[in-house]
Amino acid sequence: MGTQKTDYRTLRYFPPIQKCNLSDENCMKSAAQSFVPTIVEGIAELGTEVLDVMHVDLIKVNLAGLKLTMRDAEIKGLKKSVIEKISIDMAKKELQLVYHMDIALKSKYKAAGRLLILPISGDGDATIKLKNLQIQAIYPFVIAKNADGKDTIELKSYKYNYKVKDNAHFHLTNLFNGNKQLSDVMLNFMNQNWKTLTDEFGTPVLDQPQQRIFNAIRDYLKAQPLEEIAIV
Repeated sequence: MGTQKTDYRTLRYFPPIQKCNLSDENCMKSAAQSFVPTIVEGIAELGTEVLDVMHVDLIKVNLAGLKLTMRDAEIKGLKKSVIEKISIDMAKKELQLVYHMDIALKSKYKAAGRLLILPISGDGDATIKLKNLQIQAIYPFVIAKNADGKDTIELKSYKYNYKVKDNAHFHLTNLFNGNKQLSDVMLNFMNQNWKTLTDEFGTPVLDQPQQRIFNAIRDYLKAQPLEEIAIV
């Protein structure tokens, strides 16, 4: 994201979005679902980046005896996100969003240390597939005036939690300097213990994607007067 300020009054016309009463969660869920492609493809006028395929230069994991770096990561799957719930609480000033999708991540990796109970070392290609990854996010906000004096929702921060609900699959090349026997043992161990691994090590992998999703939603809501996207 650049530091240049955007003059939201000069933006071209946004794709139409279904306007809903903020108390009508079914309507809001439908409207949000229809807007997923716009957010994921990036909004050039706002400078928001493409979220699918998402490119992440560097991911670092340093937890529980494991040191893992993933470089030049490509993350696919957000375009098929399914909105489960969206709500805007004007009293609490909170936006809640729950959605799920399947995710595939490919990167170069380097690992050393221990993975749960087993030693690990490797330097090669990594592929991680998460089946039915559910994200639950809370976005506190304030109501702010735009340059035309109209109310907008301005997201201030976010917090999230996640669950991999169905399955995860891991594949890493060149484990243990290419020792096939040790590699097979490790990969079998990882794939049998996918739930523990995703619970333990998922946050460092998901933090950057969640920050970018927050940025895109924040910039869109800041650019759109509340009266244009909701019945107020």
